Formats: sequence, structure tokens, C-alpha cells
Amino acid sequence: MRTLTQLISILVISMFIIFITTFFLQENMLNDNKMQHANIPNKSSKVAKYNNKDNMIKLEGYVVSVDDERFNNVKLLLNALGIEIHQHVPHAYDSEVVLKAIEEFPLGWDLDIKIRGKCMSNRMAFFDLVHNFANDKNAKNTSWRLIFEDDADLHPSLKPSQAQEAIQEGLILAADDGALFMGVCMPVNCTDNRTLTDSSIVAGKCTGICAHALAFTKWKAKIIASLIDELLQPGNPHRTQNFDEMLQFYSIEHKILALGLNLKSPIPDVYEHYGLFFQNRGKFPSFINEGLQL
Repeated sequence: MRTLTQLISILVISMFIIFITTFFLQENMLNDNKMQHANIPNKSSKVAKYNNKDNMIKLEGYVVSVDDERFNNVKLLLNALGIEIHQHVPHAYDSEVVLKAIEEFPLGWDLDIKIRGKCMSNRMAFFDLVHNFANDKNAKNTSWRLIFEDDADLHPSLKPSQAQEAIQEGLILAADDGALFMGVCMPVNCTDNRTLTDSSIVAGKCTGICAHALAFTKWKAKIIASLIDELLQPGNPHRTQNFDEMLQFYSIEHKILALGLNLKSPIPDVYEHYGLFFQNRGKFPSFINEGLQL
């Protein structure tokens, strides 16, 4: 028979084994639970990326401008938002290439040649930017490119840091659509309205017009480039010489996320302009709109 001492030793060893086994079982259950939670997608994780400077989307853009003062004014603003800016100089309104384009695109009504030339030059500049991006072999399909007109200005209610964060969040939210309005005119049929994280800025997917503050991914630029070519074909009932009208036509069936739907332009003589950026026609008047009496 075993002695009392042996029985006590066996009991102690058995209790120790039970303790160790229980400890490791609990530890494994805890780790499994952590893994399960780690695999549950956090709805705000993608949006929260803009708060981390290491995860910020690289921003590169172009400003359509023939005027150095106007370009430098916009460049200074956009550089403060972390956007690398380049100037895209459109053709002179009375240049041979513009006059030839006018001849190939009759409007059917009379319009001052200077105004017509400026409209055509503006359209050609946007077309060039879209086509150049679509064919840029150094750009990834998912990369973004921002396009501005040289009268774009930041809404006075916003600080640069707020606008920077809103753009970053907007690009994440618009990644599946590949297009973004940072300023929009006459937005209609807006859906999926939301308030951006840590701000009072409202965003929603809309049909809209205006091209003073846009962003495209490369893959979307390819689609827009094809649309441009299609809408320029003679006989197309939607044929137009204006890029912003082409964009509006596209957004009827493919709504574009617009940032700042609650931020109305502070310029009193413009109609239904909203966004992070507005057209500062008080500081930089529009010759085209003055001539067209819009």
C-alpha cells in the first residue's frame, strides 16, 4: 500500500497538471476570441486612415490657367492642403488649333469668337488632362489626380486642415466610383448623404455640373475619355463643346460623390454652387460668363 506521503504527492502533482491545463485552455480561448474580433471589419477603419499621415493618399493635381497670378494664388492654397500642383496652360483662344476646332464643331448659332474660343480652349484643356492621365504609364489605375480651375478658392468657413481631412476621407469614400466633386454646381437627386468624420461637412452622391474642383482615378479617367470621344461624334444628340456638361451627362446615370453640400458659395451672384471649393469670381472674374451673361 502506498504511504500517506505518496498519496499526497500524487494529489499535488495531479492538481498542478489540472491547473496548467486549465490555464492554457483559457489562454487559447482568449487568443481565438481576439482573432475573431480582429477579423471583423471595422466600418470606420478605412475612413479613419486619413487621420494617420502615414496612410494619407498622395495628392497630385493640375490647375488650368494661362495667368501666372491666378495660378500662383491657387497653387499656394492647394500646397497648404498637401497637394502637389502643376500648371496646365490651355491653348490661346485665337490660336490656330482652337480656331480649327471651332470650325469642326459648329454650334448652330452666333457667338462672339473670343468667347467661343475661350470655351473651346477650356474644353480642350480638360480633355487633354483626362486623356493624358488615362494614358499615363507611370500612374497606377487606382491613383487619383485632382483638377482645378484657376478661380477655385477654399470655402471661408473651412480651415485648411479641415479641407485636407475632408478630401482624404472623400477619396476613400469615392474609391469604388473613381470620381469626386470637391465643388459642384446645381446638385440634384443626391443620395447616400452623410456627415464626414469629425466635421460638419455633408457629402452625398449627386448629379451635377461644374469643373472647378474635380478628382478622378486613372481607371475612371479612361471611362471619361471614352465618353468624351463618344459625345464629340457628329449626330450624337448629347453632343456639346463643354466639358462640364459632359460630366453632368455622365453623372445622371453614374452619380458622383460631392463634398460640402451644406457649404454654399459666398459669392452672391452665382446660382446653386456648393462645396469645399467655390469659384471666387469676386477676386477672379470669369470673362466667359460675363460674355454669356450667366
